[in-house]
Amino acid sequence: MIQKIEVDFAIPVELSDDQMKRLSDLIQEIAKSNEPSGEVHWLFGQGSKPLWSDADCAVFPDIKGGRSGAAQGEPEFDDSILHFSTSCREK
Repeated sequence: MIQKIEVDFAIPVELSDDQMKRLSDLIQEIAKSNEPSGEVHWLFGQGSKPLWSDADCAVFPDIKGGRSGAAQGEPEFDDSILHFSTSCREK
């Protein structure tokens, strides 16, 4: 089962608004087609990849993203990584 998709481009790339919309639509389509019975699954967030502190990861072990290496504090963001996340809950 796939839980994460990251793409490492050999060089920096730019996405047009249309490409970003198509990518978002595809991720939403994948989430919807994988909804467990009695639940809803949707694209929840997209943007720069969040980097969480050790304290954040200790309190919220299920948060997605990466670690900043900081002991505590506000999350940092890696603007070189486009990050998408989904959410799922009971109907």
